[in-house]
Amino acid sequence: MATPRCGVKDKVGPAADGRSKRYALQGSRWRTKNLTYKISKYPTGLNKQEVEKEIANAFSVWTGETDLTFTRKTGHENVHIDIRFEVGEHGDGDPFDGPGGTLAHAYFPVYGGDAHFDDAERWTIRSYRGTNLFQVAAHEFGHSLGLSHSDVKSALMAPFYRGYDPHFTLDQDDVSAIQALYGTKTKSPRGSRPPPPAEEDPELCKDPKIDAMFNTKDGEIIAFKGKHYWKLTDDGVASGYPRRISSTWKELPSNIDAAFTYRNGKTYFFKGTQYWRYINTTMDGDYPKEISDGFTGIPDNIDAATVWTGNGKIYFYKGAKFWRFDPASKPPVRSSYPKLIQNWEGIPNHINAAVTYKGYTYFFQDNAYYRFNDRLFKVDDANPAFPRSTAYWWFGCKSANKGTLGNDRWPFAFASNLDVADTYDDYGNLDSVGDIILDAGGTDELVTSSNHHHENSGGSVNSLHSLKSIQQLLLSIMTTIIARFIVAT
Repeated sequence: MATPRCGVKDKVGPAADGRSKRYALQGSRWRTKNLTYKISKYPTGLNKQEVEKEIANAFSVWTGETDLTFTRKTGHENVHIDIRFEVGEHGDGDPFDGPGGTLAHAYFPVYGGDAHFDDAERWTIRSYRGTNLFQVAAHEFGHSLGLSHSDVKSALMAPFYRGYDPHFTLDQDDVSAIQALYGTKTKSPRGSRPPPPAEEDPELCKDPKIDAMFNTKDGEIIAFKGKHYWKLTDDGVASGYPRRISSTWKELPSNIDAAFTYRNGKTYFFKGTQYWRYINTTMDGDYPKEISDGFTGIPDNIDAATVWTGNGKIYFYKGAKFWRFDPASKPPVRSSYPKLIQNWEGIPNHINAAVTYKGYTYFFQDNAYYRFNDRLFKVDDANPAFPRSTAYWWFGCKSANKGTLGNDRWPFAFASNLDVADTYDDYGNLDSVGDIILDAGGTDELVTSSNHHHENSGGSVNSLHSLKSIQQLLLSIMTTIIARFIVAT
């Protein structure tokens, strides 16, 4: 009950008639699809231009699925949605309660559509710390458009704040809700053209083994191989690729070992004993530098690196081991590292690349990949099972194997000298067992064209009536908890 949440007071729970959980519509909507807004009062501690950009991004969540448009106004003009950051009692009879608790509230169209945010919160932008402005604003604007709270836990319109998600996308429940009010998207912005269809790349289809894969600051996914790179789309490879790495990141060499973009928006590239730091495609300072200097405790010649969605820390992988790097800690790598990759249940040693996508971590080895469920802390259960073909599911190679590839998974093991109590005290934010066993399954690979059949076959317990089933369930839960302890500490 202490979880930070939206302050809109409407009923959340299963429908009275027993129907499945889903979105809810308040009952009012705007008569026009061309809406205006203004920010009458800005939050303290944030740059105004950054706030304006985040608010615009929050509105764009809804314009991406409908023909709605949102235009920001200034001055004393009348607008559809007035946005204010206030503390305590602020004139609407619904006072804010200080840090935590109620984060914001908004009014449905019939009541004016305005959105108010508690300025006592620590509002942040693109950060795991504080309260993320973009995600809360996008939620509140859903109310301003006529949406009530949803019972679907993964939906943006669920009432409780889940924390910063750097790869946020609307849940299908949100899409269905907004389109029920305003219809589907039928037009593109003026002057824009639909993107060209994805192309099948002969080099990647012949040999899908890659050197590195990473998310850019803008959310694009880039794959490196040799001296070339490819931008990936939902259907495979974007048109116009491959391109030479040196044509975009001019100072970078070929055959990069690993890369990741940190939450500060900067991208780091690694090769051999050295690393480079970029802001988008511009080198950020005097590079290259030695890994031993900038990333103390991390070995040279790493295999892969990624920022894990579970805690926002940087993880490096080499051979059969991994290291956790926390820039805010001294030392940034604890003495308990390195640890065995076997602790990531189902992931093999000697991976080539790792990347996060829609809340999952993907590990690549040779021509195969594994989807790691960061909530359940194991390779995801799906049909077809993992590992799968990188060529088919990521690069759109239609002739590649779309089923399960042969694999030699490492058996799960954990350190015999693990001190669970010490680990728990240090970690401090482990999900509850209820959260751990939710949201299994699902497919979120890049390739989603009609000839790729995605099936959600999340694991389920067929029967809890036998003692054996109960024992298996408890063992699975404890294994998940212990494995998460090992990786997070």
